Amino acid sequence: MSADDPIRMNVLLRGASALVTAAWSLSAAAVDAPAAPASSAPPPAACAAPGADRAVDTACAVALARHAEGEAKAGRNDAALAAFARADQFAPNDLRFLMARANLSLKITNQMTPAGIDAAAKAAPDDIGVAMLHAELSLAKKDYAAGVADLDRVLARRPDATMAWEMRGTANVAKPDFDAARGDIDHALKLEPRSTAALRLRGIVRNNAGDHAGALADYQAAHALAPRADDPFAIGSTQFLLRQYGDAAATMARRAPPAPDGTYWTLWRYLALARLTGVERASGALGPGTAPGQAVAWPVPVIDFLHGTLDAQALLDFAKKSQDVHDLSQVCEAHFYMAEDALLRQRGDAIGLFRQAVKECPPNFHEYEGAVAELRAAGVPSTAPGPTVAAAAASAASAP
Repeated sequence: MSADDPIRMNVLLRGASALVTAAWSLSAAAVDAPAAPASSAPPPAACAAPGADRAVDTACAVALARHAEGEAKAGRNDAALAAFARADQFAPNDLRFLMARANLSLKITNQMTPAGIDAAAKAAPDDIGVAMLHAELSLAKKDYAAGVADLDRVLARRPDATMAWEMRGTANVAKPDFDAARGDIDHALKLEPRSTAALRLRGIVRNNAGDHAGALADYQAAHALAPRADDPFAIGSTQFLLRQYGDAAATMARRAPPAPDGTYWTLWRYLALARLTGVERASGALGPGTAPGQAVAWPVPVIDFLHGTLDAQALLDFAKKSQDVHDLSQVCEAHFYMAEDALLRQRGDAIGLFRQAVKECPPNFHEYEGAVAELRAAGVPSTAPGPTVAAAAASAASAP
């Protein structure tokens, strides 16, 4: 996997707020640092010491890493570890070489496990490669404070390491702490303006702030540089937030991943089509719904609700059960989709439901962004005035 795979969250490829493991590190057999043209890539023996030409140094680092791979495959682990260490000397701001070295070192000692990484991080707190591995493990366990602490130590020693800024930005988005995340992301983009990981992270932060046009530009720029399978959802749902319904429906018509992630594509594409053609004509995009007796996982019941074969209370009951099992926020999602249905059918309290979704949803959920955008478009605040405020206003209005 590459350093451009931000930890998956509800905002990008729908795993709700759950994180997936290890998207940043490289195994000893998977170093994919920027490759130099074949004609300029020197053999490892020619790389005596780093020079002033960054391109040449990068080529040397890649050549040394490839050499390390070969040594590891041949069972010459000491030589492989030394080659990875030399690669780091030629590209100290690219932490993948040290991470690959740490990865191999832990594998040699049968410590490439969560417990082994924890033990190695405690035993060698100044080992940057191990600290990066421990940071990604902490993020996978949702221990963001520990991950940020690891990354703080790394950045104290390698302040120009783009990947560490990207990973800390990911941790702060996941917390969520968008102010801290923005600083990390801006720093990463200052170091590497073409960082697709940082561009996608900035898209999340901009969407959360209501800058949907800026978010769309970031997602599209990242997609142009390095397309990813989940880009159509990030781009299409942001087009929806911008009320570009035709573009959103067309973007999300591209092949979706399997359920449950792909079900969210279906839901948001339906919402876009329903704005264009009405709910009856758009309903075909939802698919057939659940067959009698069929066991389903969230968010499939939302499709049944939108078809009218499941009522609101049953949807909320299903969401609550799913939330209790998975420790996610399905109830807030249910309120958002109920609000969209009420808005489309012009019945019920859509505004109240959108406000409920804003109140319940984590800020890094796309349903939160959607609810905020809908309330903004309706020209109403996200929260209704409380009794005290309303009483004060009435009193002021009646005063002579």
